[in-house]
Formats: sequence, structure tokens, C-alpha cells
Amino acid sequence: MPRLIHFTIATFLLAWPASTAAADEQTHTDANLVTALDVSDSIMRHEEWLEVEGLAKAVVSPAVLDAIAGGRHGGIGFAVLTWSSAGRFEIIVPWTLIRSVGDAQAVAITLRGFAIDRSPWQRHRNGSGGSDKFPEHQTDISRTIDFAASLALAAPHASQRAVVNVCANGTDNVAEDPRAARDRAMAAGIVINGLVIGGKSGLASYFRDHVQGGAGSFVLEVTQPIALAHAMVDKLLRDLIAGRPPATFAAPLT
Repeated sequence: MPRLIHFTIATFLLAWPASTAAADEQTHTDANLVTALDVSDSIMRHEEWLEVEGLAKAVVSPAVLDAIAGGRHGGIGFAVLTWSSAGRFEIIVPWTLIRSVGDAQAVAITLRGFAIDRSPWQRHRNGSGGSDKFPEHQTDISRTIDFAASLALAAPHASQRAVVNVCANGTDNVAEDPRAARDRAMAAGIVINGLVIGGKSGLASYFRDHVQGGAGSFVLEVTQPIALAHAMVDKLLRDLIAGRPPATFAAPLT
């Protein structure tokens, strides 16, 4: 992994105690949530749209808004990024404080206004993750965890719970085993969850062994991408409500 990311992680780790000491001067949240959406070569354009639209629907769902309002501080920090490999990260929702319906609606509008520019490589990809894919659009989960962890540690809101949710439909095929990045994030007090898309055999188990980590962490599997909106709701609720039982993903939200 490039030195720059190691330096960034180390810098935030050194700053973490100072940030905690100054917590009284900051806005407090019940959780700071980072969602990392997979836009690698194996994700079809429609699946990308379902990821973004599903998250937009989830953040304004009554169940999620009730869970946010019911927290001790009545608010969460919320950030969203897209990822593939070769450092291709784009923060599509910068750190935003969600305390009201209006806040959530503004986030949903931002998400729906995001469009992934595939023009530079569209003609080269087959949508199946085959051998013709460009290296910069492969599946680099380990570097994604490091980047998302850096973003989580840079949150402007004080919170005792920082969560990174990694959405993906494949295993890491670029860099080091994700377990090293997961362990670095856990050492900084960050919870790592997985949202597995597509039902690929063994992928959920891979995420449980290599990606998931931290108190209350989980892996959700969505075999049908059309059910992503329901999965996103359940993901956010699990982030906010400890011990919530698994949901059955049957149909998209209306």
C-alpha cells in the first residue's frame, strides 16, 4: 500500500486523542457513518444506480429517520464515497450532519444528482470483471478500507461510534489481503461492515473473514440487486440500533 495512505492513517491516529479531548467543543452525533459504494469493473451501470438510489431511499425512510431521532444526540454524521482501485475514490456526499427530515432529503438529492462518468473506459469493459478490464477499475477493498477509515477519523462531528460500510460484489483482486487494513481500522476504533451484492458463492464468507470487524459488526448479503434499497435501510438501522434482527429482502421500496 502506498506510503501516503500509511502516513494519512498515522496522522489521524496521532490526532485522535486530541480530537476526543476537544469533543465538548464539537457537535456530538450518535454515530459517524461512511458508506463506500463499489463502482469497479464488475458492477453494471444499473447496479451502480441501484446502489446510489437504494441509499437515497434508505436515508429518508421513516424507520431510519425515527432511529436517528431516537438517539441520545438525535443526529448522525454521514458521508458517502465511490471506489474501485488505483486510488479512484470520489466523495459524493461530504460529511453532513443529519438531524432532521430536511437534512436527510438534502443528502438524498445529492446522491441522486451524482452520475458516474464511464466515458473514458466504457468501450473497454464488458461488465463482467473479465480480463479486458482496466487495472484502475478492479476491486481494491484493502485500500478502500484505509481511505474510508481516514475519512471516518476526519469527521468534524464528535462521536463514540465510527462505522465504515463497504458495498461490493467481489473479492479484493488488487492489493494486500483486506484483513491488514481492517485491523488498522479496528485499532483506531472503527467498525467495518459489509454489504455483499449479487449472491456470488462464498463472497459473504469472505467478507466475514477478511473485511468485517469491530463490536456489533455484520455482513449483509443481497442476492438480487433490486432489493438493495431494503438492504440499505437494514444496514443503516443495524448501524444505529444494536441487536436488530436480520431482515428479509424481498422487494424494492416504493
